[in-house]
Amino acid sequence: MAMNNNGAGGVQGLRLISMTRQRSVRRPAENDHAVVNLGAVAPFPGDGDSLPFTVGDSNPGKMKNLPPSSASPHEIGQDPWWVVGFNLVAASSSSYILSYPQLIMTHLGWIAGPIIMVLLNAVFFYNNCLLGSLHETGGKRQIRTRDLVGYIYGRRMFTAVWILQFTVLIVFCIGTFIWAGTTLEAIYASYSSDPSKISLSEWVAIAGACYSVFAFVVPTLHSLRLYSTISLGLTMIITFITIGISIKDGVKSGVARDYSIVGTKADKWFSAMGALSVIGFAFNTAILPELQADVRPPTARNIYKALGLQYTLGAIPIIGLTLIGYWAYGNVVSGFILESNSGPKWLVTVAKVAAFFQILVTLHIYALPMFEFFDSKFLKARRNLKPSGNVENDVLQAGGHWSARTVLVRFLTRITFISITTLLGAMFPFFGDILELSGAVIVFPIDFGLVHHMYLKVKGKNFSLYRRTWHWLMIVTAVLLTIASVTGASRNIIAVASTYRIFHSKN
Repeated sequence: MAMNNNGAGGVQGLRLISMTRQRSVRRPAENDHAVVNLGAVAPFPGDGDSLPFTVGDSNPGKMKNLPPSSASPHEIGQDPWWVVGFNLVAASSSSYILSYPQLIMTHLGWIAGPIIMVLLNAVFFYNNCLLGSLHETGGKRQIRTRDLVGYIYGRRMFTAVWILQFTVLIVFCIGTFIWAGTTLEAIYASYSSDPSKISLSEWVAIAGACYSVFAFVVPTLHSLRLYSTISLGLTMIITFITIGISIKDGVKSGVARDYSIVGTKADKWFSAMGALSVIGFAFNTAILPELQADVRPPTARNIYKALGLQYTLGAIPIIGLTLIGYWAYGNVVSGFILESNSGPKWLVTVAKVAAFFQILVTLHIYALPMFEFFDSKFLKARRNLKPSGNVENDVLQAGGHWSARTVLVRFLTRITFISITTLLGAMFPFFGDILELSGAVIVFPIDFGLVHHMYLKVKGKNFSLYRRTWHWLMIVTAVLLTIASVTGASRNIIAVASTYRIFHSKN
């Protein structure tokens, strides 16, 4: 009996020690960069350490119910591939296409323009498929770009990419508010006897107020699924109307069109580099892991389908309208092509109104990664990760996206963000130049060069010399494109800013 008591006491002692140790181990916090592999917690690999790859890394999309890379109050893995595909189309084939004839073709011309657009469309489809195949790395769903980069390279790269991506997304949001304000200004100018009565800066502020309502009532990417579908319809309206009127204007006889590239040799070079940045931006979202986080398993197979939708259906308006718009008006085409169209006025107005509402959806897609960060930070989201890989979202269970605390946090954080970006957009309405800089800073270095390097790190151990050489060639190409496009975009912004007065239109 004594032996049994001692044995029981020994077991109780072991249990007590185990429970004490468990309480003494700090749980990974929301942004603790912990690797959660089916319930097991391990530290992030340090710089230079080998990566603990899993079966899923070489067989992407086959493992179901993987936990997310870190906590998030937003839904993970809820939507079918076509919903994510519509989000990708809404983000790329937005009403920005109305500026592409001027921003791309007038600087590249008939030979380089079409060739580069078609070529980069194919290249970026390939690059994004590589990136999508890395979504399930390390036994987790890498739901953010910074999470994936941080897992592969360590904490320093995590921080660097986080800062770079959010800086570019903020700049992009500023540019989008400018575009939305430009659209409202164009609508007003069509029916006002004194269009200058309301400045572009004021229209930017009005656009910001409109978006504030939309951003509040659509809390997450999953909640956007209906609006992204509507956005696709709006894009088709914009495209068909603009192309139809452009063809009507283009077939007019007796109208001389100049397709030459104007400016000095230096001007042509820098403008061409800026046009490359715009093309890079046109065919990329720069937030693919964030969008892929919303797709149902198998994640790799489904994101390939979604990307196929983006680079076929989504590429048609971009390439078609860009080429036809340039053909119809030559190098004098407006940066807002509907201003070059000759009517009828009511039909052009329909396209302008569609462009404004469509850009709200695009803006929300690009702002949501930052909103997700704010929600995770201030709602202190925690996810219970069970050994089976199932995920419980405590925030949603506690009241969802419409509990009093969640609503208050969403209202304060989003209003603050929108107010700051709208103010900056009203102060510096350089839409085209901002678009060039956004593409130059993030598309070529991250969505091109870094993707190939990450792919080599994760999957390239047994690659042949030929295959490794191919990926390194892509990395070198991305570096050269980054240097050239950043130089061109920066030079263009400096040239415009030198003669600009704050809170005035660019012209």
